[in-house]
Amino acid sequence: MTTFPYGPVELHTEAPVATVRLCDEAGSNRFTPELRAGLIAALRAAGADPAVRAVVLEGAPGVFSAGGTTERMLGTHEQRVVELWEMMRAIADCPVPVIAAVQGHALGGGLLLALYCDVAVLSERSRYAMNFLAFGFTSILGASHLVPAAFGRPLGTEMLYTSRSYTGRELRDRGAGMKVTAPESVAVEAHRMALQVAQAPRPALELMKSQLVRTLLADAEAALEREIPDHEETVRGEEARRRIRGLHGQRLAGPAGGRAGDGRGAAA
Repeated sequence: MTTFPYGPVELHTEAPVATVRLCDEAGSNRFTPELRAGLIAALRAAGADPAVRAVVLEGAPGVFSAGGTTERMLGTHEQRVVELWEMMRAIADCPVPVIAAVQGHALGGGLLLALYCDVAVLSERSRYAMNFLAFGFTSILGASHLVPAAFGRPLGTEMLYTSRSYTGRELRDRGAGMKVTAPESVAVEAHRMALQVAQAPRPALELMKSQLVRTLLADAEAALEREIPDHEETVRGEEARRRIRGLHGQRLAGPAGGRAGDGRGAAA
């Protein structure tokens, strides 16, 4: 096995599977400039290795990612949209399938990061939320398409409107199609799936991914174009800025099922 650090992101390669791990647990794997740059670099390096036929994207046991930082959410369009879209695109642009091992909480943009992977494995006990509206602004990064597409329209729409958090077990019981398993089994299941994927020849995997991603990106990019004007109008409003400053620094704590923006949740 070879390991390379990319700032707060590590790349472990044990062909035919590479593991990209988000390691900033103290910062809840929020989208700092360092984490964003490290993730993009690690994914590109994994995809460029001809011996790699599948990638597993992991977070920390307690948190996969809590999404954007306060500075990014209050920042420019370039910081909030352009740079983060490049990060989501890095997953789609990886030439081989990427499987998300979402053992810990994934909130807002952090959950989108998992949903842009080709497959996601969730934990029964971790919390998952689309909490843009809790912070006073509308969704971005193609979430208005991707969330209903991933979870089904009734549940996905509910997630976007209510901003509440759901345990993986609840999502499974509500009909979410992705694999949900015990916390200690998430990484094991993701790697098992990656090895199964990696049985196929790399050229065939690349072609299969290209076919699937083409449709995903077309729909997500169309949604993003529709989202941008409303997002820019709402995120710049005084109410959104007050909520971001007041709610965003709260710890990842509190009972699952609580509202993600009620002071117990975390980032969009």
